[in-house]
Amino acid sequence: MKTTLSILALAAACAMPNIASAETLRIAFASAPRSIDPYPFGGTPTASLKEHVFESLVAADDSPLLATGWEWTDPTTLEVSLRSDIAFHNGEPFTARDVVYSACRMMYLIDGRRNLLTSSMGPIEDIVAVDDHTVRFEMSSPYPMWVQKMKFLSILSASGGDVPEGPIQYDNEGDCGITSYPTLAEFESGEASIGTGPYEFVRFDKSGEADLVRNDNYWGETPEWDAVEIRTIGNAGARLAGLLADDFDLIENPTTEDLPGLTANDELTYTAVPSWRSIFLVLDVNPEGANGVVAADGSAPLADQRVRQAMSMAINREAIADRLFGGEATVANQFAPSYRAGAPELPALEYNPERAVELLAEAGYPEGFAIDFYAPSDRYANGARVAQAVTQYLSRVGITVNLKTQPWSVFAGQRKDGELGVFLYGWGHPQGPAQMISFAFASRDKDLGLGSSNYSNYQNDAFDAAMRAWAVETDEAAATEYVGEAMSIVMEHMPGIPLYYQHTIWAHRADLTVVGRQDERTSAMTVSRQ
Repeated sequence: MKTTLSILALAAACAMPNIASAETLRIAFASAPRSIDPYPFGGTPTASLKEHVFESLVAADDSPLLATGWEWTDPTTLEVSLRSDIAFHNGEPFTARDVVYSACRMMYLIDGRRNLLTSSMGPIEDIVAVDDHTVRFEMSSPYPMWVQKMKFLSILSASGGDVPEGPIQYDNEGDCGITSYPTLAEFESGEASIGTGPYEFVRFDKSGEADLVRNDNYWGETPEWDAVEIRTIGNAGARLAGLLADDFDLIENPTTEDLPGLTANDELTYTAVPSWRSIFLVLDVNPEGANGVVAADGSAPLADQRVRQAMSMAINREAIADRLFGGEATVANQFAPSYRAGAPELPALEYNPERAVELLAEAGYPEGFAIDFYAPSDRYANGARVAQAVTQYLSRVGITVNLKTQPWSVFAGQRKDGELGVFLYGWGHPQGPAQMISFAFASRDKDLGLGSSNYSNYQNDAFDAAMRAWAVETDEAAATEYVGEAMSIVMEHMPGIPLYYQHTIWAHRADLTVVGRQDERTSAMTVSRQ
């Protein structure tokens, strides 16, 4: 979706020179990438930067990238065919040996740190270079999610490490007979930042600055821009001011508050797309009680399904989407975005505060109860305002809410330590509609990669059975049925409360076309001159 804007009247006189002949794309990120090293860190800003330089076997939309296709030869063996026309930035050819090396680097602890996919590759027992353009993944048990997870395995050149001659023997501890791997410092200096991507690395600074130059030998579509300059401006007002001053050609995440007030200038536009990120509440349903949740009789209100349903009915999702986001959010009816491929079709969630009051009384809380409600102040667009709105809605049905907004650095640590009984959170779904519920609500199963983030302490046998069946199902249609079954169960029980699906917005020059991505990443490859 694309909506043309004009600029605030007070800035209408600002000079906005035409950049139709510009060769450098200047981008302002909202948050700083943590490194150019593609392995240790997750997060959208880091992913946005690194994919300019490094590529994976599978693209963000699950289509083949450095792979041409794949086949399950049996339930525990995936054979992947590779492109034969690919070269790294240093001119070396891309082969299956580089895939095995990259997986070894992923499993190896760098400075004692686990890498992005270390736990996710657990079921993989061996990775074999069958020939230069075929690689085989052998697993201890069926692991169909590996197809989606391959998108996070950035491919490095095997020449970057001290690798003995001959085939690389994969080891799930990352040993692989390799004497040493490039360090984080060597990536950030550029020495090891050699990929196959459309842009080559020039410079990175931890302040959030990065410079890239076009890879003239790129195997895919020729990049539009000779160079890309990425800067990080954390303050939304300052990012917009930079766009107005012609310091940037494109910026991330202008505030929705600014959008209705933009007037009188046809030289700016914005692009907005519904993203794969769901925003929701997590509720600790432990029958022994939850931190910060207090009832007069000493009971555990959140352990009662009726209480959780009442909390959901108390929230006006339509008002949040319309009033706080100016329509640039989609009302949620389940935990995965309803428009994500493979998501089940479920009914809308009811807004009915009168019925919410009745349910609370039926559950034994006619006078309500008290909760500490935690929300990150600097993580999600309008996150603090959404938390305030939720606080008001819950208060109106008799729940006493003590809202605690915190910087992400504080919030994330308390969440990880299980200290939060009720909190606002967001989860992307690049791996499909089961991604969030498989981590957040399933009982922990390390072998299947389930339940590692179950902070709600939810447990349901039928839900777990559907998730375990999904986790080993290689037939896509059957897997989709399991997801639908699991989602229906968890929506009935509500160990969390879906609110809305976040939209991602980019403000930019009107003479640029931006193809917004649902994974929220900002890429120079999606920006072109009109």
